[in-house]
Amino acid sequence: MPHERGHTPAQGELSARLSDPRYGSATITPHLLRYLTLVAAERGHDLSPALGRAGLSEAALSSVGLRVSYRQGSSVIREAVRELGDPALGLAVGRRQRVTAWGLVGLGLQASATLRDAVELGVRHHGVTGSMLDYRLEAVPAGAAILATARYTDSELRAFLLEEAFGSIVALIRDAWRKEFTPHSVSVRHHRPAYGDEYERYFRCPVTFDAPDDRLVFAADDLRRPLPGADAYTLAQVAGLLDAARTHGRERQDLVQGLEVSVARGLPHVPPLAQQALARGMSERTLRRRLAEHGTTYEALVDSVRLVRAEELMTTSDLPLHRIARMLGFSDARTLRRAVARWFGTSPSAMRGAASRLRRPA
Repeated sequence: MPHERGHTPAQGELSARLSDPRYGSATITPHLLRYLTLVAAERGHDLSPALGRAGLSEAALSSVGLRVSYRQGSSVIREAVRELGDPALGLAVGRRQRVTAWGLVGLGLQASATLRDAVELGVRHHGVTGSMLDYRLEAVPAGAAILATARYTDSELRAFLLEEAFGSIVALIRDAWRKEFTPHSVSVRHHRPAYGDEYERYFRCPVTFDAPDDRLVFAADDLRRPLPGADAYTLAQVAGLLDAARTHGRERQDLVQGLEVSVARGLPHVPPLAQQALARGMSERTLRRRLAEHGTTYEALVDSVRLVRAEELMTTSDLPLHRIARMLGFSDARTLRRAVARWFGTSPSAMRGAASRLRRPA
């Protein structure tokens, strides 16, 4: 897997990523993982064990209300890349998708009046598409560009996520509009990988590596073109549903992440739910109901925060287990070992061994 400008993941980078409570927040729709699982199956690989180790299942990925965390998604992706042995897996997952892969957003793209309208809709609601990157639209001399930025410093996955993101955007446009579509240009920050020719073959446009940022550029003439499935009535319906989902998602994210930050700051002492409710001006019963409406519980959030913190401490420090257990609010090292087995399907010593091998210079 190519790294950003030759950068190798370091202990400090891993620690910064894992210590951010948002890393464990289940706020991402599982679309990317659904197609990763599909591509793996088509190649004769079963990702069920990897999904299980991340606390997921193939059946659960089809659940409309399911949300996964960045930690879960990145864990499955890393295992898939290792198992399939394909450094260009991100491109394969991206180009495998069709306009229906993005659900309501896909329908909205089809119903948009022009390609520009479709691109603006996709960028506005990219959180619903399961992307693990963030996007913004920027005017450029050629027309407009989608700029992708990482949510976490995660150089090990940057190339995969960019390839899947830009590859799926182009795949959806070709599916909804015309198969001959080509972007104006593609630029990425990482070095040209050994499979760099795959970029030119797939995107069929100039590709720049070692660029200042990651961008997919659309020509002005293409942006003005009408789409064959344009339907103002359908678009209005879809936009209303997406706006409602976006508002609900933002409320969930604010509530969940606020509680996770509070728990993370309080460890090893976990603030009781009554205290959390009082701080938010509501009753304990109301807070439980709000969490249930968002598909989670306070106990699950506490578990998630402990999981992320445990992963950080065990893979970036040499602290003894009994000290880590105390830092997480567990009674003893035995309780921590049971939690690690439940979270990761392995032992603390095995986790530390694997992390040590990854940090060892090649």
